Amino acid sequence: MVKLQLKGRKILVTGGAGFIGSHLVDRLLEMGNTVIVYDNFDPFYTGKEPNIAHHVNDPAFKLVIGDILNYDALVGVMP
Repeated sequence: MVKLQLKGRKILVTGGAGFIGSHLVDRLLEMGNTVIVYDNFDPFYTGKEPNIAHHVNDPAFKLVIGDILNYDALVGVMP
């Protein structure tokens, strides 16, 4: 079995402000990674801000508000 090392990486998480995505972001940051959250904050899904609020001052965290349907914007933030 191959064990994937996820420490010291730069990782893009689409939908990272949602319930599942934010928990993934929490864990990736705990593991010592730099995380870019890419989320469109669609008004249909309210209350996402508190899911990531505790990371806003973390230098290993970056929030990008954008839509994954905008290819050029998405590619522009990929590590």
